[in-house]
Amino acid sequence: MQVKNIDVCLNEFIYIKKLWGLTDKSIADYESFISMFTKWLPDKNIYALNNAVLLDYVDYHLKRKISKATVATYIRHVKVFLSWLCEEYNLQLAVEKMPVPKTPKKNPRIYTNDEITSIFNVIYGDGRWIDVRNCAIVSLMLDSGLRQSEVSFIKSNDVNLNSKIINIFGKGQKERFVPIGNTTSLYMSYYQSICPYSSHEYFFVGKDGAQITSNTIKLFMSKASRKLPFEFSSHKLRHNFGTNFLVDMYEIKGCMDIYALKSLMGHEQIKTTERYLHVANQIIFSRSHTSHVDRISGIAAPVLNQREAYH
Repeated sequence: MQVKNIDVCLNEFIYIKKLWGLTDKSIADYESFISMFTKWLPDKNIYALNNAVLLDYVDYHLKRKISKATVATYIRHVKVFLSWLCEEYNLQLAVEKMPVPKTPKKNPRIYTNDEITSIFNVIYGDGRWIDVRNCAIVSLMLDSGLRQSEVSFIKSNDVNLNSKIINIFGKGQKERFVPIGNTTSLYMSYYQSICPYSSHEYFFVGKDGAQITSNTIKLFMSKASRKLPFEFSSHKLRHNFGTNFLVDMYEIKGCMDIYALKSLMGHEQIKTTERYLHVANQIIFSRSHTSHVDRISGIAAPVLNQREAYH
């Protein structure tokens, strides 16, 4: 029987992914999620893999006290690895039949104007340069739908506050331009003028003057979230941008351009962008809703008469 250690194969897989130019985060995710699978396997030989083992692995996660969304994340990453194994080593596995648990599909929370004001009031704090930087980041993400990693890698030369356009390098090093509004431009300009580190390669820097990290953004938003009476995160800001972009476009132009949104958000597939169309339609229909019951004359008369008699 042939022997090929799965841990060796995982190292080969990760090496290939690095050659494809995946981000450090993507590489780390693959290593983390797939290594759990390789450690769980009772037999490290890839030629001992069979469809029953794959189903047992799904069952193993379903019995753990973790959400179905987390289970789905584990399984999706493993399926990518297994598909590569099948192609590379001619394994006969029904990877496509490996079930991915369905996860609850919740509508993203769309912040009201008052809630957005509360977010900025909490983050602005005492108005230190770090606070202004954080407000600029929140405004930018709410205005453009950028990811945390994309914000952290914005270079000073890629920002044109006069034309209100920023050059972004997103997932897979794909380049795109995103526009910003007057408020975001104002925050970014003010931050730039009071930041003690005036000349730096990266636009947003930390207390030590070094490039800001995704984790720094995550931490200051987590801190702000604890002071707010509602959920708050960078991912929710991205959801708000996507939904509001379509709603605002419909209210201004009477149409929604989902392909424009796809380009702005840096999505690979249009299917990813369609989730925002679904939520935007719900909001638009709710605002323009006409109650058929209200149009039926006299239907509420018995209740109204009884209420008037009661009072």
